[in-house]
Amino acid sequence: MPKGLYIHIPFCDHICTYCDFPKLLTKGQRHEAYIESLIRELQHYEKEVGFDEVQTIYIGGGTPTALSIEQLSPLFDYLAQVIHLDQLVEFSLEANPENLTEEKVRYLISQHVSRFSLGVQTFDETLLKTIGRKHCPQDVHRAVSLLQSYGITNINLDLIYSIPTQTLEQVRRDVEEAISLGVEHISAYSLIVEEHTPLYLAYMKDQLTLTDNELEAQMYQLVMDMLEKNGYHQYEISNFSKAAPSIHNQWYWRNETYFGIGLGAHGYIDGIRYQNTRSINTYIDVLTNGKLPVIESHALTMEERLEEEMFLGLRLSEGVDLAVISDKYGQNVEVLYQVAINQLIEKGYLMREDHRISLTRQGLLMANDVFEQFLLSI
Repeated sequence: MPKGLYIHIPFCDHICTYCDFPKLLTKGQRHEAYIESLIRELQHYEKEVGFDEVQTIYIGGGTPTALSIEQLSPLFDYLAQVIHLDQLVEFSLEANPENLTEEKVRYLISQHVSRFSLGVQTFDETLLKTIGRKHCPQDVHRAVSLLQSYGITNINLDLIYSIPTQTLEQVRRDVEEAISLGVEHISAYSLIVEEHTPLYLAYMKDQLTLTDNELEAQMYQLVMDMLEKNGYHQYEISNFSKAAPSIHNQWYWRNETYFGIGLGAHGYIDGIRYQNTRSINTYIDVLTNGKLPVIESHALTMEERLEEEMFLGLRLSEGVDLAVISDKYGQNVEVLYQVAINQLIEKGYLMREDHRISLTRQGLLMANDVFEQFLLSI
Protein backbone atom coordinates (compact mmCIF):
# COMPACT_ATOMS: atom_id res chain seq x y z
CA MET A 1 0.00 0.00 0.00
CA PRO A 2 1.34 3.48 -0.85
CA LYS A 3 2.85 5.39 2.06
CA GLY A 4 3.08 8.74 0.29
CA LEU A 5 0.48 11.03 -1.28
CA TYR A 6 1.63 13.74 -3.70
CA ILE A 7 -0.88 16.40 -4.80
CA HIS A 8 -0.07 18.88 -7.56
CA ILE A 9 -1.35 22.46 -7.61
CA PRO A 10 -0.24 23.88 -10.99
CA PHE A 11 -1.11 27.55 -10.53
CA CYS A 12 1.56 30.26 -10.38
CA ASP A 13 1.36 34.05 -10.17
CA HIS A 14 4.18 34.14 -12.73
CA ILE A 15 6.13 31.63 -14.81
CA CYS A 16 9.83 31.17 -14.04
CA THR A 17 12.15 30.99 -17.03
CA TYR A 18 13.63 27.60 -16.09
CA CYS A 19 10.54 25.69 -14.93
CA ASP A 20 9.35 22.63 -16.84
CA PHE A 21 6.83 21.40 -14.25
CA PRO A 22 3.12 21.42 -15.20
CA LYS A 23 2.10 24.98 -14.39
CA LEU A 24 -0.38 27.69 -15.41
CA LEU A 25 -0.69 31.38 -14.68
CA THR A 26 -3.17 31.76 -11.83
CA LYS A 27 -5.19 34.53 -13.43
CA GLY A 28 -8.18 33.38 -15.46
CA GLN A 29 -7.89 29.68 -14.65
CA ARG A 30 -10.57 27.20 -13.57
CA HIS A 31 -9.43 27.03 -9.94
CA GLU A 32 -12.62 25.72 -8.37
CA ALA A 33 -13.15 23.17 -11.13
CA TYR A 34 -9.56 21.99 -10.76
CA ILE A 35 -9.88 21.49 -6.99
CA GLU A 36 -13.15 19.61 -7.54
CA SER A 37 -11.35 17.38 -10.05
CA LEU A 38 -8.49 16.76 -7.62
CA ILE A 39 -11.06 15.54 -5.11
CA ARG A 40 -12.66 13.29 -7.73
CA GLU A 41 -9.29 11.74 -8.50
CA LEU A 42 -8.59 11.27 -4.80
CA GLN A 43 -12.01 9.66 -4.33
CA HIS A 44 -11.16 7.10 -7.01
CA TYR A 45 -7.97 6.04 -5.26
CA GLU A 46 -9.68 6.13 -1.88
CA LYS A 47 -12.19 3.59 -3.19
CA GLU A 48 -9.89 1.41 -5.31
CA VAL A 49 -6.69 1.41 -3.21
CA GLY A 50 -7.33 3.17 0.07
CA PHE A 51 -5.33 5.68 2.12
CA ASP A 52 -4.96 3.53 5.23
CA GLU A 53 -1.16 3.29 4.93
CA VAL A 54 -0.49 6.92 3.97
CA GLN A 55 2.12 8.42 6.30
CA THR A 56 3.11 11.55 4.38
CA ILE A 57 1.43 14.13 2.18
CA TYR A 58 3.31 16.53 -0.08
CA ILE A 59 1.43 19.34 -1.84
CA GLY A 60 3.62 20.80 -4.57
CA GLY A 61 3.38 22.79 -7.74
CA GLY A 62 3.27 25.20 -9.26
CA THR A 63 2.64 27.28 -6.21
CA PRO A 64 0.02 25.93 -3.80
CA THR A 65 0.04 29.20 -1.87
CA ALA A 66 -0.92 31.10 -5.04
CA LEU A 67 -4.48 29.98 -4.25
CA SER A 68 -6.58 31.57 -1.52
CA ILE A 69 -7.71 29.79 1.62
CA GLU A 70 -11.23 29.70 0.20
CA GLN A 71 -9.96 27.96 -2.93
CA LEU A 72 -7.82 25.46 -1.01
CA SER A 73 -10.27 24.64 1.78
CA PRO A 74 -12.40 22.05 -0.13
CA LEU A 75 -9.27 20.00 -0.72
CA PHE A 76 -8.19 20.16 2.92
CA ASP A 77 -11.73 19.42 4.07
CA TYR A 78 -11.75 16.26 1.97
CA LEU A 79 -8.31 15.16 3.17
CA ALA A 80 -9.42 15.57 6.78
CA GLN A 81 -12.37 13.26 6.10
CA VAL A 82 -10.32 10.37 4.69
CA ILE A 83 -6.92 10.67 6.43
CA HIS A 84 -6.05 11.26 10.09
CA LEU A 85 -3.99 14.37 9.34
CA ASP A 86 -2.90 14.74 12.95
CA GLN A 87 -1.31 11.28 12.79
CA LEU A 88 0.80 11.88 9.67
CA VAL A 89 4.55 11.70 10.22
CA GLU A 90 5.02 14.57 7.76
CA PHE A 91 2.76 16.97 5.85
CA SER A 92 4.74 19.18 3.46
CA LEU A 93 3.65 22.12 1.37
CA GLU A 94 5.58 24.20 -1.16
CA ALA A 95 5.31 27.99 -1.00
CA ASN A 96 6.78 31.05 -2.62
CA PRO A 97 8.14 33.57 -0.10
CA GLU A 98 6.17 36.49 -1.51
CA ASN A 99 2.68 34.98 -1.12
CA LEU A 100 3.04 33.24 2.23
CA THR A 101 0.81 35.42 4.40
CA GLU A 102 0.16 35.16 8.12
CA GLU A 103 -3.47 34.21 7.44
CA LYS A 104 -2.40 31.35 5.16
CA VAL A 105 0.19 30.12 7.64
CA ARG A 106 -2.37 30.03 10.44
CA TYR A 107 -4.81 28.13 8.23
CA LEU A 108 -2.24 25.62 6.96
CA ILE A 109 -1.00 24.90 10.48
CA SER A 110 -4.62 24.34 11.55
CA GLN A 111 -4.78 21.70 8.80
CA HIS A 112 -1.70 19.96 10.27
CA VAL A 113 0.83 21.05 7.63
CA SER A 114 4.10 20.47 9.48
CA ARG A 115 6.80 21.19 6.90
CA PHE A 116 7.19 24.13 4.51
CA SER A 117 9.45 24.21 1.45
CA LEU A 118 10.25 27.70 0.18
CA GLY A 119 11.32 28.36 -3.40
CA VAL A 120 14.28 30.67 -2.80
CA GLN A 121 16.67 29.63 -5.63
CA THR A 122 19.07 32.54 -5.00
CA PHE A 123 19.42 35.66 -2.84
CA ASP A 124 21.02 37.63 -5.67
CA GLU A 125 18.48 40.09 -7.10
CA THR A 126 20.04 40.14 -10.57
CA LEU A 127 20.03 36.35 -10.80
CA LEU A 128 16.46 36.25 -9.50
CA LYS A 129 15.47 38.32 -12.53
CA THR A 130 17.42 36.00 -14.83
CA ILE A 131 15.35 33.01 -13.75
CA GLY A 132 12.08 34.94 -13.57
CA ARG A 133 11.52 34.95 -9.82
CA LYS A 134 9.40 37.79 -8.43
CA HIS A 135 10.40 37.75 -4.78
CA CYS A 136 13.29 39.64 -3.21
CA PRO A 137 15.68 38.44 -0.47
CA GLN A 138 13.68 40.34 2.16
CA ASP A 139 10.62 38.23 1.30
CA VAL A 140 12.55 35.09 2.21
CA HIS A 141 13.64 36.51 5.57
CA ARG A 142 10.05 37.61 6.29
CA ALA A 143 8.58 34.20 5.34
CA VAL A 144 11.07 32.23 7.44
CA SER A 145 10.56 34.53 10.44
CA LEU A 146 6.79 34.21 10.04
CA LEU A 147 6.93 30.41 10.06
CA GLN A 148 9.33 30.34 12.99
CA SER A 149 7.09 32.71 14.96
CA TYR A 150 4.36 30.06 14.71
CA GLY A 151 6.66 27.34 15.97
CA ILE A 152 7.42 25.77 12.58
CA THR A 153 10.99 24.47 12.67
CA ASN A 154 10.85 22.04 9.75
CA ILE A 155 11.56 24.51 6.95
CA ASN A 156 13.33 23.77 3.67
CA LEU A 157 14.94 26.32 1.38
CA ASP A 158 15.39 25.40 -2.27
CA LEU A 159 18.56 26.81 -3.84
CA ILE A 160 19.74 26.63 -7.45
CA TYR A 161 23.37 26.95 -8.56
CA SER A 162 25.05 27.13 -11.99
CA ILE A 163 22.62 29.84 -13.08
CA PRO A 164 24.01 31.59 -16.21
CA THR A 165 26.57 34.28 -15.23
CA GLN A 166 26.56 33.08 -11.60
CA THR A 167 29.98 33.10 -9.95
CA LEU A 168 31.45 30.89 -7.25
CA GLU A 169 31.35 33.85 -4.88
CA GLN A 170 27.63 34.36 -5.52
CA VAL A 171 27.01 30.71 -4.67
CA ARG A 172 29.00 31.17 -1.47
CA ARG A 173 26.88 34.18 -0.47
CA ASP A 174 23.65 32.28 -1.24
CA VAL A 175 24.63 29.38 0.99
CA GLU A 176 25.83 31.71 3.76
CA GLU A 177 22.54 33.58 3.76
CA ALA A 178 20.50 30.38 3.75
CA ILE A 179 22.49 29.06 6.70
CA SER A 180 22.06 32.35 8.58
CA LEU A 181 18.28 31.85 8.61
CA GLY A 182 18.64 28.80 10.84
CA VAL A 183 16.43 26.49 8.79
CA GLU A 184 16.37 22.73 9.28
CA HIS A 185 16.78 21.69 5.65
CA ILE A 186 18.42 23.02 2.48
CA SER A 187 18.08 21.57 -1.03
CA ALA A 188 20.61 22.65 -3.64
CA TYR A 189 20.10 21.76 -7.28
CA SER A 190 22.18 22.42 -10.35
CA LEU A 191 20.19 24.33 -12.94
CA ILE A 192 19.00 22.11 -15.78
CA VAL A 193 17.90 23.98 -18.88
CA GLU A 194 14.83 22.06 -20.03
CA GLU A 195 13.42 22.21 -23.55
CA HIS A 196 10.45 24.50 -24.21
CA THR A 197 11.35 26.84 -21.34
CA PRO A 198 12.18 30.54 -21.90
CA LEU A 199 15.71 29.89 -20.66
CA TYR A 200 16.17 27.13 -23.26
CA LEU A 201 14.86 29.34 -26.05
CA ALA A 202 17.29 32.10 -25.03
CA TYR A 203 20.12 29.56 -25.05
CA MET A 204 19.15 28.32 -28.52
CA LYS A 205 19.22 31.93 -29.75
CA ASP A 206 22.72 32.40 -28.28
CA GLN A 207 21.36 34.95 -25.83
CA LEU A 208 22.93 33.29 -22.80
CA THR A 209 25.89 31.06 -21.98
CA LEU A 210 25.52 28.07 -19.71
CA THR A 211 27.88 27.40 -16.83
CA ASP A 212 30.70 25.07 -17.88
CA ASN A 213 31.01 21.65 -16.25
CA GLU A 214 34.18 22.44 -14.32
CA LEU A 215 32.71 25.53 -12.65
CA GLU A 216 29.47 23.67 -11.93
CA ALA A 217 31.46 20.93 -10.18
CA GLN A 218 33.30 23.56 -8.12
CA MET A 219 29.96 25.09 -7.12
CA TYR A 220 28.60 21.71 -6.03
CA GLN A 221 31.69 20.97 -3.97
CA LEU A 222 31.49 24.40 -2.35
CA VAL A 223 27.83 23.79 -1.42
CA MET A 224 28.68 20.41 0.09
CA ASP A 225 31.66 21.74 2.05
CA MET A 226 29.85 24.77 3.47
CA LEU A 227 26.74 22.90 4.53
CA GLU A 228 28.71 20.05 6.09
CA LYS A 229 30.81 22.51 8.11
CA ASN A 230 27.62 24.11 9.40
CA GLY A 231 25.98 20.95 10.67
CA TYR A 232 23.95 19.88 7.68
CA HIS A 233 24.15 16.18 6.82
CA GLN A 234 24.05 15.37 3.12
CA TYR A 235 21.61 12.47 3.09
CA GLU A 236 20.92 12.63 -0.67
CA ILE A 237 22.73 14.05 -3.69
CA SER A 238 20.96 17.42 -3.50
CA ASN A 239 19.50 17.42 0.01
CA PHE A 240 21.00 18.46 3.34
CA SER A 241 19.41 18.35 6.79
CA LYS A 242 20.38 19.05 10.39
CA ALA A 243 18.10 16.45 11.94
CA ALA A 244 14.93 16.01 9.87
CA PRO A 245 15.46 14.74 6.31
CA SER A 246 12.36 14.78 4.11
CA ILE A 247 10.46 11.58 4.85
CA HIS A 248 8.14 11.91 1.87
CA ASN A 249 10.91 12.39 -0.69
CA GLN A 250 12.73 9.36 0.67
CA TRP A 251 9.81 7.19 -0.48
CA TYR A 252 10.89 8.04 -4.04
CA TRP A 253 14.55 7.20 -3.50
CA ARG A 254 13.72 4.02 -1.58
CA ASN A 255 11.50 2.95 -4.49
CA GLU A 256 8.37 2.82 -2.33
CA THR A 257 4.92 3.17 -3.86
CA TYR A 258 3.05 6.49 -3.73
CA PHE A 259 -0.03 8.22 -5.10
CA GLY A 260 0.46 10.99 -7.66
CA ILE A 261 -2.62 13.23 -7.89
CA GLY A 262 -3.18 16.24 -10.12
CA LEU A 263 -2.09 17.78 -13.38
CA GLY A 264 0.97 16.04 -14.83
CA ALA A 265 1.52 14.08 -11.61
CA HIS A 266 3.44 10.80 -11.57
CA GLY A 267 2.54 7.88 -9.31
CA TYR A 268 3.74 4.35 -8.56
CA ILE A 269 1.22 1.76 -7.38
CA ASP A 270 1.38 -2.06 -7.48
CA GLY A 271 4.45 -2.09 -9.72
CA ILE A 272 2.89 0.33 -12.22
CA ARG A 273 4.25 3.79 -12.89
CA TYR A 274 1.73 6.24 -14.33
CA GLN A 275 1.52 9.84 -15.48
CA ASN A 276 -1.45 12.20 -15.70
CA THR A 277 -2.24 14.56 -18.55
CA ARG A 278 -0.63 18.02 -18.52
CA SER A 279 -3.73 19.64 -20.10
CA ILE A 280 -5.95 21.23 -17.46
CA ASN A 281 -9.04 21.11 -19.66
CA THR A 282 -8.50 17.41 -20.39
CA TYR A 283 -7.81 16.76 -16.72
CA ILE A 284 -11.04 18.40 -15.59
CA ASP A 285 -13.20 16.99 -18.39
CA VAL A 286 -12.00 13.40 -18.01
CA LEU A 287 -12.59 13.36 -14.25
CA THR A 288 -15.97 15.05 -14.66
CA ASN A 289 -16.90 12.09 -16.88
CA GLY A 290 -15.86 9.61 -14.18
CA LYS A 291 -12.56 8.53 -15.72
CA LEU A 292 -8.93 8.86 -14.67
CA PRO A 293 -6.63 11.42 -16.35
CA VAL A 294 -3.81 8.90 -16.82
CA ILE A 295 -2.16 9.25 -20.23
CA GLU A 296 0.65 6.74 -19.73
CA SER A 297 1.12 3.72 -17.49
CA HIS A 298 3.78 1.05 -17.47
CA ALA A 299 4.11 -2.18 -15.51
CA LEU A 300 7.79 -2.43 -14.61
CA THR A 301 9.67 -5.54 -15.64
CA MET A 302 11.97 -7.27 -13.17
CA GLU A 303 14.96 -5.68 -14.88
CA GLU A 304 13.45 -2.21 -14.57
CA ARG A 305 12.62 -2.72 -10.89
CA LEU A 306 16.20 -3.74 -10.15
CA GLU A 307 17.56 -0.80 -12.13
CA GLU A 308 15.40 1.63 -10.19
CA GLU A 309 16.38 0.11 -6.85
CA MET A 310 20.01 0.75 -7.74
CA PHE A 311 20.05 4.21 -9.28
CA LEU A 312 17.40 5.64 -6.97
CA GLY A 313 18.93 4.11 -3.84
CA LEU A 314 22.41 5.27 -4.75
CA ARG A 315 21.17 8.86 -4.59
CA LEU A 316 21.05 8.42 -0.81
CA SER A 317 24.28 8.81 1.13
CA GLU A 318 23.63 5.48 2.86
CA GLY A 319 23.57 3.79 -0.56
CA VAL A 320 21.92 0.43 -1.19
CA ASP A 321 22.09 -2.91 0.59
CA LEU A 322 22.62 -5.55 -2.09
CA ALA A 323 21.47 -8.34 0.20
CA VAL A 324 18.18 -6.60 0.96
CA ILE A 325 17.48 -6.03 -2.74
CA SER A 326 18.35 -9.65 -3.55
CA ASP A 327 15.90 -10.89 -0.91
CA LYS A 328 13.20 -8.44 -2.01
CA TYR A 329 13.19 -9.61 -5.63
CA GLY A 330 14.62 -13.11 -5.41
CA GLN A 331 17.48 -12.08 -7.69
CA ASN A 332 21.20 -12.23 -6.96
CA VAL A 333 22.13 -8.61 -7.62
CA GLU A 334 25.68 -9.30 -6.45
CA VAL A 335 26.13 -11.45 -9.55
CA LEU A 336 24.10 -9.23 -11.89
CA TYR A 337 26.15 -6.13 -11.07
CA GLN A 338 29.48 -7.65 -10.05
CA VAL A 339 31.44 -6.29 -13.03
CA ALA A 340 29.89 -2.81 -12.84
CA ILE A 341 30.40 -2.55 -9.08
CA ASN A 342 34.03 -3.66 -9.24
CA GLN A 343 34.81 -1.23 -12.06
CA LEU A 344 33.17 1.68 -10.26
CA ILE A 345 35.05 0.88 -7.03
CA GLU A 346 38.33 0.81 -8.99
CA LYS A 347 37.53 4.22 -10.47
CA GLY A 348 36.88 5.60 -7.00
CA TYR A 349 33.17 6.32 -7.65
CA LEU A 350 31.78 3.69 -5.27
CA MET A 351 32.77 2.42 -1.86
CA ARG A 352 31.67 -0.82 -0.27
CA GLU A 353 31.13 -2.03 3.27
CA ASP A 354 29.90 -5.62 3.55
CA HIS A 355 26.79 -5.83 1.33
CA ARG A 356 26.26 -2.05 1.12
CA ILE A 357 27.57 0.16 -1.67
CA SER A 358 27.40 3.97 -1.81
CA LEU A 359 28.77 6.88 -3.78
CA THR A 360 32.12 8.40 -2.87
CA ARG A 361 32.71 12.15 -3.00
CA GLN A 362 34.04 11.70 -6.53
CA GLY A 363 31.06 9.51 -7.33
CA LEU A 364 28.70 12.30 -6.34
CA LEU A 365 30.29 14.47 -9.01
CA MET A 366 29.89 11.68 -11.60
CA ALA A 367 26.52 10.37 -10.40
CA ASN A 368 24.78 10.17 -13.79
CA ASP A 369 27.68 8.21 -15.26
CA VAL A 370 27.55 5.85 -12.28
CA PHE A 371 23.79 5.30 -12.61
CA GLU A 372 24.14 4.36 -16.29
CA GLN A 373 26.26 1.37 -15.29
CA PHE A 374 23.28 -0.17 -13.51
CA LEU A 375 20.99 -0.30 -16.53
CA LEU A 376 20.34 -3.91 -17.47
CA SER A 377 17.98 -3.27 -20.38
CA ILE A 378 20.32 -1.46 -22.77
